[in-house]
Amino acid sequence: MSEIKDPVRVGLVGLRFGAGMTQMQVLNGGWGGKYIKIVAACDLVKEKVEEFSAQYSLEAYTSMDEMLENSDIEGVMLMTPPAGRAQLIRKCLDAGKHIFTTKPFELDPDAAAGVLQLAKERNLIIHLNSPAPLPACDLAQIRAWQAKYDLGRAVAANWETYASYNEVANDSWLDSFDKCPAAPIFRIGIYGINELNAIFEEDVEDVEVVTGHIRTGRPTPDNAQLIIRYRSGAIGSIFASLCIGDGTLYPSALKLHFENGTIWKQQTRMLTDKAFTSVDMSLRAVIDGQIVEESVSLPPEKRSGGYQFDNFYNAVRNGAAADEIAPEIIVAGVKVISEMAKKEKRK
Repeated sequence: MSEIKDPVRVGLVGLRFGAGMTQMQVLNGGWGGKYIKIVAACDLVKEKVEEFSAQYSLEAYTSMDEMLENSDIEGVMLMTPPAGRAQLIRKCLDAGKHIFTTKPFELDPDAAAGVLQLAKERNLIIHLNSPAPLPACDLAQIRAWQAKYDLGRAVAANWETYASYNEVANDSWLDSFDKCPAAPIFRIGIYGINELNAIFEEDVEDVEVVTGHIRTGRPTPDNAQLIIRYRSGAIGSIFASLCIGDGTLYPSALKLHFENGTIWKQQTRMLTDKAFTSVDMSLRAVIDGQIVEESVSLPPEKRSGGYQFDNFYNAVRNGAAADEIAPEIIVAGVKVISEMAKKEKRK
């Protein structure tokens, strides 16, 4: 792999989630460190940001506004909670900075659409991990099988993920029904929302959600199922739970039904793994009266939900790719979240 001589210089904002993610994927030899160079860190907790910055020789800030005045910073890794994130993104855009952020993008569809349009007008990049800026390897494989075989119309998609959390209430945004609606879906099932929207590429007609609370110490739910009906009549279901401990962490499974075939996807991460180990996909279809079966194993770094550091670098240095995800797809996921929040029954 050739050396990148001019990685994008970024400031990291938000160390609650951002510290662990960047330590694993950028700062401690992670593959993203080839494409971006973190030169500053910002967090409201002074002691936290000073300790983190000293460890990695970064400039430390407790004010994002002050950090944005640093002309050496080209982009911002914005790892703050999603509620109100669009307002922070707008500040970064006003300062001429590119944005690298995480899911969920926002809670307000109009605010999300506004900053995406502003970034386009100013030729600034906004990338996040879900939905991915460019088709991930698993979505590309689905598209390839659709092109190779006459699978017909999509009928249904079932997606699930889970983890085992033993959390307690701490008055954070994770305890808020408004800031964290249908919590398991919003926190980890969001990947499924964005994957299904990218697969179906059509308008959502209706959303229903069922939630339950089993064991965690937070007031928000820890078990949830989301149903999405698309314009074509296709139905998507997304299950997410924070109460299942079977030795894996965030395994995601997708079963995608078409008129003439079915595609399965499974990505696995054991509790002892630092990252996902594989993305395994298989197809079974009936073509001209014959059963056809195929299977592939794909690199986990390029899966849906992964951070595309290389594509962020290329977009900042060379401009957005022609096949980048449409802003409308990002906003579509936020709209589902907004509708889900309206349908959630609070106890």
